[in-house]
Amino acid sequence: MLTTRWQWAMAVLAALGGMATSGETRAEELVIGVINPFTGPGADLGISSRQGLEPAVEEINRAGGVLGRQIKLVWRDDESNPQKAVAAARELAQRQKAVVIVGANLTHVAMAVSPVINQLKLPFMVMGTGNAVIDPKTFPYSFRTSVSNDIEAAVVVDYISKRFKAPGMIVDATAYGQSGESSLRKHLTEHGMKPVAVEKFNLSDIDMTGQVNALKNAGADVMLVWGLGGPLAYLARSADRAGYHVPAFGGLGVHQVAFPNLAGAAGKDWSATTYRAFSRASRTDSITPQEQAYLEAQKKRWGSELGASVEVNALWEDTLRLLVDAIKRADSTEPDAIKAALEQTSGFKGMVSTYSFGPAKHDAMERSAMTIAYATGVEDHIKTRIADAP
Repeated sequence: MLTTRWQWAMAVLAALGGMATSGETRAEELVIGVINPFTGPGADLGISSRQGLEPAVEEINRAGGVLGRQIKLVWRDDESNPQKAVAAARELAQRQKAVVIVGANLTHVAMAVSPVINQLKLPFMVMGTGNAVIDPKTFPYSFRTSVSNDIEAAVVVDYISKRFKAPGMIVDATAYGQSGESSLRKHLTEHGMKPVAVEKFNLSDIDMTGQVNALKNAGADVMLVWGLGGPLAYLARSADRAGYHVPAFGGLGVHQVAFPNLAGAAGKDWSATTYRAFSRASRTDSITPQEQAYLEAQKKRWGSELGASVEVNALWEDTLRLLVDAIKRADSTEPDAIKAALEQTSGFKGMVSTYSFGPAKHDAMERSAMTIAYATGVEDHIKTRIADAP
């Protein structure tokens, strides 16, 4: 048995390497390229993509595939690096003949690779949450089923505006953090509020005492944070050392596995937006029968290596099934036909949300699919929502 997530990730990379050199794609195969991090700060997101996609593809292929063709996933590790993602996109399109590309969970990676994929005129199911990643005019071939920073910020600010008076912000210096900051400012303004202080950190920072003290000295009674799980864990530990124990709220990055693993007790009261699926109001509540069935299937398939964020695995399966539905409706694997069918998607019911696109609407996630849950104390892969969460 593989005993650590690191060992398991190495095994995944070995498998991906074998898939990458397994020969030319057969004519009857429908190639979907997946660009996602399996190494670097977003590695747990890559693992979720594999855990969500592989079982669904196997099921679809057993049922005959799509338009008589078997789906072939061709994986590429972007290493949480924008340049790696750009090279992978060109190779997937030109050599592997992918008809669609999915992935780019990290916003700064998505921002780098989106212009390339759109120039190639391939449908791109992008998972990065930054607002600028989706713009039908700039990126007409990009679609998103995952949540946008704007929806996340709206949920967080609506909640804290009823409970706090002096928010302070600490965000990372990447495109992801800057998108979060912009959205938080926008929604604070809508509630007649503004941050008492705004601080930034780099992905490599491990001591953020200076930033914490700046918020503390400004009188911030709540922290709004935006970044990836690892750096945010160091932020939580810095706040704990400084004796600054105000509540902290953030986006999906707080739910990355690196946060609870590194933050420990310092992050026990932190919470963040998450998908309402696979969450419950209290630890005595149950999830829905559909969610329970999916969770059991995932546990059976992946065992002890199943990640904490099962809802993200389910989002990947939703994305694949929505994409397959569009290809069937298009009755074609031509990129422009798939794009047109995606824009006609309406009321597609998945496990995480109900999804709809349109010619001017390439974001499908509904705000009602979002809630706020504690970042630590996940039991049996189910998250507990904070009091009075949406």
